[in-house]
Amino acid sequence: MPSSTNTAGAAGDSALRTWLQKRIRQHFRSRFLHNATWMLSGQGLQLAGRLVYFVIIAQVLGPAGYGTYVACTALIVAMSPFASLGTGNVMIKYVARDRNVLPAYLGNALLVTVASGSLLTLFALLIRPRVLPASATAPMLTAVAIAELFGTPMTYICLQAFQALGQFHRCPQLLACSTGLRVVAAVILAGSTATPLRWAYLYAAAGVLATTGGIVAVSWCCALPRFQLNLLVPSVREGFHFATSTASQSVYDDIDKTMLARLSTVESAAIYSIAYRFIEAAMLPVGSVAAVTYPEFFRQGVHGVTSTFGFARRILRRSVVYGIAIAVVLFFASGSVPLIMGRAYAQGAVALRYLCLLPVLKSVQAFLTDTLTGANYQWQRSSAQAVVAVFNVLINLSVIRAFGWRGAACSSLLTDSLLIALLYMIIRWHLRRERAVFEATLPLPVFAGEE
Repeated sequence: MPSSTNTAGAAGDSALRTWLQKRIRQHFRSRFLHNATWMLSGQGLQLAGRLVYFVIIAQVLGPAGYGTYVACTALIVAMSPFASLGTGNVMIKYVARDRNVLPAYLGNALLVTVASGSLLTLFALLIRPRVLPASATAPMLTAVAIAELFGTPMTYICLQAFQALGQFHRCPQLLACSTGLRVVAAVILAGSTATPLRWAYLYAAAGVLATTGGIVAVSWCCALPRFQLNLLVPSVREGFHFATSTASQSVYDDIDKTMLARLSTVESAAIYSIAYRFIEAAMLPVGSVAAVTYPEFFRQGVHGVTSTFGFARRILRRSVVYGIAIAVVLFFASGSVPLIMGRAYAQGAVALRYLCLLPVLKSVQAFLTDTLTGANYQWQRSSAQAVVAVFNVLINLSVIRAFGWRGAACSSLLTDSLLIALLYMIIRWHLRRERAVFEATLPLPVFAGEE
């Protein structure tokens, strides 16, 4: 009788555990879909606004003027990760595990951005004559730097604060405000004498206003930023690897536009940039999923790469299917580029066909990189990205001179493929190492007669 009672109790416990696990999975999926919807709606609003002001300024400035602006922006964007020095990512890492540390990490991130952004602006002005065409003047570069080295990073830090706390419903409001101000700036430009310098001034003003609104929103809804100087140096030291990673990504994503303006023509830079904008738009759903799952990678990372890679594999099955589907759509829909942008950008359709495989590659990269980041191997992710960034610059020096934007497109595909290979090799090495450690800790079997 006791035996049957124990068996029934064990079965009941097993059924209860199964039910609880099922409910937890359902809750996670529901919360994940809810947050992903908020992020997708926010980034969708941002994309719509970007498309509006992107079309306006591309048409009113023309290929030459827009190409000059793109060259300035690409240079500053390549530097922008070092504006915050990765302190926003450090904030997400620790706030995802302990919400009470938000005020200190938020305040330190804003302080670092102000100091580092000032130094980077001076550096950009010093190298301007060597890397940018003569049409990219110092006042224009300064205005773009105010927008991209102060405004955008600080606005993004505010978004990261909401992201770390799981308050994704606030992200669309901040993104809509930031993009809406830039749309207003573009409309003002269209109604006045349109020059690249005037657009740079309007773009900077919109960025400053958006940042101010973001800081006020975070202070009101989450916590007031405060400075904790004893955490400043450790945050910068750890954040440097995040900054290196983001900077490397900016290099292999954006430096080819600056190199096109310098080594080829500003018109070719504009054509290539037009096509790349469509790729960025197509990656919006994958970016939304990556933003929502990013804090979870840090929580999974407590148990090592085996845990984070297992989490990534569940996402990769769907993201790769999406990447393949969107590549097909971009290839066949590329003929609409001149209809949207005007006949001056007719070659943008050809450029988009060259680049249409990028969504497949980037849908894999997005989660392989976070696999290493979540498991506290950000420095290995950064190293792999730095290697491919150097590779991209070196190969572009020859292919852009010879083939223009076509060479830059082929270089991008080759660079992104190389990054996937490097990341997977690193992850496989960790999986084998963790498996060996686990097997070494297992107790040795005891055979009959050995007692």
